Amino acid sequence: IGETTIGGRRELINSEGLFLIEELERLALQRCTTAREAIKLIGAMATEYGYGDRGECITIADSKEVWHFEIMGAGPLEIGAVWAAARIPDDHVGVSANIPRIAEINLKDPDHYMASENVFSLAEEMGWYDPAAGEPFKWWKAYSGRKPFSMREFFILSTMAPSLNLEIDADELPFSVKPDKKVSVRDVMACYR
Repeated sequence: IGETTIGGRRELINSEGLFLIEELERLALQRCTTAREAIKLIGAMATEYGYGDRGECITIADSKEVWHFEIMGAGPLEIGAVWAAARIPDDHVGVSANIPRIAEINLKDPDHYMASENVFSLAEEMGWYDPAAGEPFKWWKAYSGRKPFSMREFFILSTMAPSLNLEIDADELPFSVKPDKKVSVRDVMACYR
């Protein structure tokens, strides 16, 4: 499990929530053997007992899958959480560096997406998403309200897939990219440098 703080909307913070991300990670590492199990456990625990911090992203990997999981509180009026998870395809690279990255969520595709039951309704209730407007729901837009990438995401994704000709002034970048060539450990270390 890797972790990065993503902030999110201040209106979602509820200090009455029992869990911070560190405790949820610890429980998942103790009790789960797969990334999917970890997401389901973390989601259930935070929904039932509350998440009491700003937004966090954790990348959860097992020997077969890598998932990108983002979580925030459910607001000051109720103890709970709102969360979404997207699977990074096996042949792709994803990155999260302190900004919500998940865009559209297709819950009819449980092999690639999971989310809390309130993922759409809370955004509607708070006035951050209007299904009547005809625009697709995007997690980052509803729960962050800011651009879903910065220089760090742009650097990693454009370095891994230069053939995509990604642009720093774009409104949105792909959630993940298929690298133009096989990525080595040295390539990853060079990106970190």
